[in-house]
Amino acid sequence: MMILVGASASGKTQVAHILCEKYSYKKSVTTTTRPPRTHETNGVEYHFLTKSEFEALMEKDAFIEVTKYQDNYYGLQKKDICSHGITILDPIGVNNVLKQYQDAFVVYIKTSRQIREQRMIKRGDNKEQILLRLQSDDEVFDSKKIDQVSLEVENHHEPLEKLAQIIHESYQKYLNKTHKER
Repeated sequence: MMILVGASASGKTQVAHILCEKYSYKKSVTTTTRPPRTHETNGVEYHFLTKSEFEALMEKDAFIEVTKYQDNYYGLQKKDICSHGITILDPIGVNNVLKQYQDAFVVYIKTSRQIREQRMIKRGDNKEQILLRLQSDDEVFDSKKIDQVSLEVENHHEPLEKLAQIIHESYQKYLNKTHKER
């Protein structure tokens, strides 16, 4: 299992898309209570649920991890985990998954605050929400808060295809190494 983690507008969703398209990974769709953005489709980017639907699944122990961010729930359902899959999580979610999947390959995508702010403005995010997310992300997405980082990449002005290639090649080396050790 590969986990991508990075602050808002770090490029993790686009990198995941390239990894799926070019290298045939399967994206594990996470679940959220936040409203979909205009370009997002239920069941593709996220499973979009109401808070009461999400809480009902929590009571049924349907999630491997749950976190709350910007007053919305996010979680990875057990049914959505796949071995050749990619999932996008925050540091709390990563740490929760690592308790059960110690051999997960965790990729931290680091991007400067200035670039992330420019990207959020470009995609039409609300200016007040941008400031809140940037402030929150500075604290939440500190790589030191992640129990295990297998690979750290910087996404400033590099082509995303190049980042995806670096991640894919590193993951393949990791898989080869772990298979030899078994």
